[in-house]
Amino acid sequence: MRLISIISVLYILVLTSCNPIDSNKLFSKMPSGHTGIKFKNLVVETDELNILTYGYIYNGGGVAVGDINNDGLMDLYFTGSMVGSRLYLNKGDFKFEEIAEKAGVFAEGLWNTGTAMADVNGDGLVDIYVCRSAAKDAPKRKNLLFINNGDLTFTEKANEYGLDDSGYSTEANFFDYDKDGDLDVFVLNHSVQPYSSFRNTSKELRSEYIPEYADRLYRNDNGKFTDVSSEAGIISSVLGFGLSVSVGDINDDNWPDMYISNDFHEHDFLYLNNGDGTFTESLKKYMGHTSYFSMGSDVADINGDGKLDIVTLDMLPEGNFRQKMVLGPDNYDKYDFLVKSDFHHQYMRNMLHINNGSSFSEVGQLSGIHATDWSWAPLLTDLDNDGLTDLFVTNGLKRDYTNMDFMNFAVQKRLEEMDSGVEMAIKDLLKEIPSSIEENYAYKNLGHLKFEKETTAWGLGGKSLSSGAAYVDLDNDGDYDLVVNNMDEEAFIYRNNSEKITQNNYLKIQLKGKDKNTLAIGSKIIVEADTLKLQHELYTSRGFQSSVDPSIIFGLGKVGTIGELKVIWPDGSITQKNNIAVNQTLQLDQNEATAQENTVGEIAALFTEITQDSLVTFNHKENRFIDFERELLLPHMLSTQGPKLAVSDVNGDGLKDIYIGGAQGQPGKMFLKKANGSYISSSETIFDQDRKFEDIGAVFFDANGDAQPDLYVVSGGNEYDALPGNYTDRLYINLGNGQFKNSSNQLPKMSFSGSCAVVGDVDGDGDQDLFIGGRLQPGKYPMAPNSQILLNDGKGNFSDASESILGENSNLGMVNDAVFTDFNADGTQDLIVVGEFTPVIFLANKNGKLVPETPEGLTNSEGWWNTITPIDVDNDGDMDYALGNFGQNSQLKASAEEPVTLYADDFDDNGSIDPILCCYLGGKNHPVFSKDDIGSQLAYLKSKYINFSDYASHTVSEILGEESLARAQKFEAHTFKTSILRNNGNGFTLEALPVEAQFAPIYAMVPFDIEGDGDTDLMLFGNFFDTRVKFGRYDANHGLVLTNDGNGRFTALEQTKTGMNITGQVRDAKFIDDSTFLVAQNNGPLLVFKTNSTNEK
Repeated sequence: MRLISIISVLYILVLTSCNPIDSNKLFSKMPSGHTGIKFKNLVVETDELNILTYGYIYNGGGVAVGDINNDGLMDLYFTGSMVGSRLYLNKGDFKFEEIAEKAGVFAEGLWNTGTAMADVNGDGLVDIYVCRSAAKDAPKRKNLLFINNGDLTFTEKANEYGLDDSGYSTEANFFDYDKDGDLDVFVLNHSVQPYSSFRNTSKELRSEYIPEYADRLYRNDNGKFTDVSSEAGIISSVLGFGLSVSVGDINDDNWPDMYISNDFHEHDFLYLNNGDGTFTESLKKYMGHTSYFSMGSDVADINGDGKLDIVTLDMLPEGNFRQKMVLGPDNYDKYDFLVKSDFHHQYMRNMLHINNGSSFSEVGQLSGIHATDWSWAPLLTDLDNDGLTDLFVTNGLKRDYTNMDFMNFAVQKRLEEMDSGVEMAIKDLLKEIPSSIEENYAYKNLGHLKFEKETTAWGLGGKSLSSGAAYVDLDNDGDYDLVVNNMDEEAFIYRNNSEKITQNNYLKIQLKGKDKNTLAIGSKIIVEADTLKLQHELYTSRGFQSSVDPSIIFGLGKVGTIGELKVIWPDGSITQKNNIAVNQTLQLDQNEATAQENTVGEIAALFTEITQDSLVTFNHKENRFIDFERELLLPHMLSTQGPKLAVSDVNGDGLKDIYIGGAQGQPGKMFLKKANGSYISSSETIFDQDRKFEDIGAVFFDANGDAQPDLYVVSGGNEYDALPGNYTDRLYINLGNGQFKNSSNQLPKMSFSGSCAVVGDVDGDGDQDLFIGGRLQPGKYPMAPNSQILLNDGKGNFSDASESILGENSNLGMVNDAVFTDFNADGTQDLIVVGEFTPVIFLANKNGKLVPETPEGLTNSEGWWNTITPIDVDNDGDMDYALGNFGQNSQLKASAEEPVTLYADDFDDNGSIDPILCCYLGGKNHPVFSKDDIGSQLAYLKSKYINFSDYASHTVSEILGEESLARAQKFEAHTFKTSILRNNGNGFTLEALPVEAQFAPIYAMVPFDIEGDGDTDLMLFGNFFDTRVKFGRYDANHGLVLTNDGNGRFTALEQTKTGMNITGQVRDAKFIDDSTFLVAQNNGPLLVFKTNSTNEK
């Protein structure tokens, strides 16, 4: 017997040594031989059921977490598509016993999708809800509700409870939407294959209702669930393909709201709870754009500001090869059709929506989490217990029917079938569809909205077909482990080793609710510890088709004591504790709550929008011109650059008057302010005569020396050909009573698309000269016209002195803005110029000539600069400058080592410029364009690259050839950061402004002492919508206020404190008096804001 025992021990040791558990990384993948969890979601295609007949066949199953026997250990339930579901009882030490069949929850034979554990009947025992789909027969799709009997068995009672929904269900989310003390449920259903086609997408179909496809909200009426969807305002149509429903108090009014992720063409829904049993769908009001094919979603406070942010997943791959394999033509017409059909702006990538209070800023590209391939479940939680919310993403699809080579193959086979009359066998066609088997993603939150991919470093690497996932503390050690449901592979159980690897502190909280909401679903928990302020809302259905651990774990980093813990229970009562020790589990009971939550009064905002009350009204109406139809490879349109503002007292009455430029076909407008605050329009006939021009720049200045402000207006845009008279700047001379006459005959003959006019005394003769920035050559991007210096004879007659003053430096590139300033402190007016693909250009005034000069310390300053504004940020008496750039919230990433590059040449010898924009992915420089797009411009590439896979792996030098690139003009951008150009006295340095300043392109920067402390603060405005569909709108700036600490270090104010919520494309902003400023929008109304402060600008 002793020998047998020794042999048995040795055998176990051998097995263990052959399959060791690596504990040297943050996560250890636990072998099924140890855990006993061998669930594998197997899916087998047939001629009747496959990816071509049921598009969601490979969506996979879900995971539900809950303590079914109240032994303090979390148990696991996995749903299977074609296989029975499995229930694993946690025995401790990552060992589980499978009990599904004897517990009565096996649920085999039908198609199971999402699952959730919740105490549905409020008896203190966790029940299991299973969603079903796929089957054509409605009875086979009925969802299941397994009621816990308390003895490790369950009884199916969905029909009894009214929850046997027979729709095509994806998942369910249990929460108390009406706050009556019991759990209601939202069941998310989806439409079927024919309605996923673009051919069947129309505004009319959004009102077509079929019950099987409809989302449903069920109200719990004393244990019987009632469908209240229609009366509650829930939208359902045949175009709804719901894949995720996330719940949280989005607008911070203490009522639970819902975010619905919709696949295909229907946009997502944001349901705000009205508190009266109804919801209002508010997506367009709060969000500028969403994911196109929205998959899973989650809500959490990403940036520690106490507001819930939202993440949604899509299908954009990370690497160049995969991107090029799934991206077809950049179909602007399709995008435009959907928007005009009342669908929202949608783009194929992951989104991270940061909650501003009254709007969201989408910053997924800035944060670096926008591309994770065909993704399913996002889980927002602190994986390393450092106090910051990380992100885990599951990934993979067994049949990637979006693969462009397969799509071409399928089309070709269809043509052959039509010719031969012989159809290809389904099984043969299926074999041609490649898999997208990729690794899951783990992102570490670095703070300041930046994430870093740590998949491999954290022990989560390896390719798989993963779907539903959950976080759960399986071993009660104070960190979240991960559970992943896989297709064709055993489920993953990842043990979190934070207690050994990071040794960060934590606090674990378990809540006991009252009445029928026994888990206190809907509670808010707030922890304040040292510099940390953490918040979590308890809703367990998260990610995709799954529900997570109802215990809440707060990672605390190295914080040793918790100053305050507050629980706001669903009924509004609170529990508060102070000075709490770390590394423990607190169990809190709602019945012991002793106080009601005090409401906090609204804090007065800095600014109030008074546009509706203002007596100055103007609506910029951009003419419709699609630049991409003439120039296929433009990175963005060039015809939407206005309007600009000019402000001055033109009639000598001591009040500031306004000029705002018009679009092509719309005259600019002069507004004269009256003593009663009203405005009257002036010189309408004069400006109407020039309505053919697109006004891009405008400036008041004294042209003729009569001490009255005259007006110069720059013509620009991209609509016309570059023929004489199409782009004519104008000079309007002030007649002395607020009336103007067109005196453009006092200008030299010139016609080019310009950007700006800035005023300075170049030649030192005491009058005001002009620099006119050359922006573009229409139809020839990125070629730019020469910029010009116009010398004033003192009487308002101007001559072109560009050759004598600028010389060979007249072509400064695609100029956007400039400023005359004495940057070298020699007493003369120098010039700084910025533009697209230009460095910050310094032109020193040397005896009346403007000579290029590179200041000490300024290198690699090439960017996509939009504006420059003088500002003394550090109160040292010399002038610094604020520079508005493209920002960092884009797929285009620019750095000194890996610049965004553009090669321009007539590569195909057809007489037109071919602009090939490139960026680095994976350390190599690739064109940003799909094979279809670049082939449309360079037809010879179609025969060079027959297959998408041939094109997808190549760099720009391999595609175009080294010799061709050597002949081409090369443009580079090394930085896209909106920055301060700090004057160090002996040189300049670029210093990036805070991350909030990088959310979108910045076009207007307004210095203003907001706090009245003598330090000059900044307001920043921007956004740009007219981009390639691949890139999407840049709309995350809603008006930003940066406060200055006096040393030029800036901090962003929350939007709720500023009072601004601008959703349009701002092109300019200016004060018109000490307390009122204007914001000019492209294709939108002129906005008026009043300051609620007595500080002067």
